[in-house]
Amino acid sequence: MRRLFHKARLICPAQALDSKGWLVIDDDLIAETGSGTPTDALLASADEVIDCTGLILGPGLVDMRAETRDPGAEHLETLDTLLAAAAAGGITSLAIQPQTDPVIDNAALIDSLQLRASRRQGPHLYCHGAMSRNLDGTQMAELGMMAASGAVGFSNGHSSIQDTQTMRRILTYAAMLDKPVMHHCEDISLSDGSDMNEGATSTRLGLIGSPIEAETIILERDLQLVRLTGARYHAAHLTTATSVEAVRRAKNEGLPVTADTSAPYFQLNELAVSTYSSAAKLNPPLRTEDDRQAIMAALADGTIDVIASDHVPVNPDMKHLPFSLASCGASGLEVMLVMTLRLVLNDVISWQRAFELLSLAPATILDIPGGSLVVGTEADIVLIDPRTSWIVTGRDFNSLSRITPFEGQPVEGRAVRTIVGGADIFIR
Repeated sequence: MRRLFHKARLICPAQALDSKGWLVIDDDLIAETGSGTPTDALLASADEVIDCTGLILGPGLVDMRAETRDPGAEHLETLDTLLAAAAAGGITSLAIQPQTDPVIDNAALIDSLQLRASRRQGPHLYCHGAMSRNLDGTQMAELGMMAASGAVGFSNGHSSIQDTQTMRRILTYAAMLDKPVMHHCEDISLSDGSDMNEGATSTRLGLIGSPIEAETIILERDLQLVRLTGARYHAAHLTTATSVEAVRRAKNEGLPVTADTSAPYFQLNELAVSTYSSAAKLNPPLRTEDDRQAIMAALADGTIDVIASDHVPVNPDMKHLPFSLASCGASGLEVMLVMTLRLVLNDVISWQRAFELLSLAPATILDIPGGSLVVGTEADIVLIDPRTSWIVTGRDFNSLSRITPFEGQPVEGRAVRTIVGGADIFIR
C-alpha cells in the first residue's frame, strides 16, 4: 500500500530537515520525501492521501528506559497496556528495564518478551539485560548470552551497583561486547531511608533527605572506571548540576559517555513535594530549582543526550500512603512528549533538538533502527498536533499505571498518529 502524507512540517535531525513537505510510505518503508507540494502524478499514484495541515511529521520516538511489570505483576502493567501507552505517546520503539519477576537476567526471558511483543501490532520492544543476577549487585549476569539474544544494553534498573570491583567487571565485559551500560547512580549509604532531596525544604517538611552527592559520587566513580575499561557508559536520569558538570567534563575528555534525564527533572523541583503528594516521590528525587535549570541547560547544549520516559508502574495502594511510606515511581510514557514540547514552546530547545533527544540519539546509543526520515528506512513515524490543548489526567492513560506528578496540568501538543512499519498503531 502506498500512502502519501502532505502539507506537513517535516522534521528530521539526522538530515537537518525542517520544512513544509510530503512523505510517501510504500508498504513498510519510507519511499520518497520532498519539500513543497507533491506533483499531481505523485498524488495520483497514492492509494491513500493524508492531509497533515498544521501537523508535525517526524521520526517515531524511541524510549530507551521504561519499566514493565510483565511478567510477575501484570495487575500493575501488562505488555499490552505498556505498548498501548507507548503508542499513544508517539513512541515507536522502547527498551525495557530488567526489573520484572523473574528478572531479565537470562537469554530465554529476552527471547520470550521480544517474541510476545512481535505478535502485537505495536511499538518495537527491546530489552536491557540485567547487569547482575537477580539485580543483587554482586554476581555478574550472563552478559554474553543476553547480548546474543538481542539485549540492547545492560542495566541494573533502579538498583545501583555499590561494589566497585563488580562494576569494573561488568564494564570490562560490556566493552568486549560493544554494548552500553546504563547505570542508576546512587550511593545507598547516603540515600538509604530518604524521602526526598536533602536541603532546607526537607528540613522544613520534616522529611529525610538524600544529598546530591549520593548521585554524583557513584557517577564520578563510574567515570573513572570508564577511563580504565573503555566501555560505553550511559548515566540514567541525571538530576543534579554537579552530575551535569561531571558528564560535561567526561565528554570534553572524549570518553564514550552519554546521559539521559526525564520530564520531572526539567519540569519540577523539590517544592512539588511541599504538599506531601506521593505522586512527586521519585527515585532519584526531585532536586532544587538550580539543579532543574542546570538540567535544562544540559538538554539544550548537548551534555544530556536523551529524554527518556522513566516509566515506573507503581501499585496505587503503595502510593496512597503517608509520604515516608509511599513507593517511588510514576507513569511516564504518555507525558514524555508533551513535557518535552514545553521546552520547545518556551524556546529552550528547537523542534530538531527535541526529535534528537527523543528519537535520533536514543536509537543511536542503543544501535537500533529508527530516529530518522531517511528514504529506504522502516516507516516508523509520528504525527504531532502542536496546537491542541489538554489537561493531563491519569485516569485517561492507556497504561495501568495512572499516577503522574503532572496530574491536572494544562499542556499543549500531543501525538495524533503513530505508525510502525507503515501501519497505524495509534490514531487519536
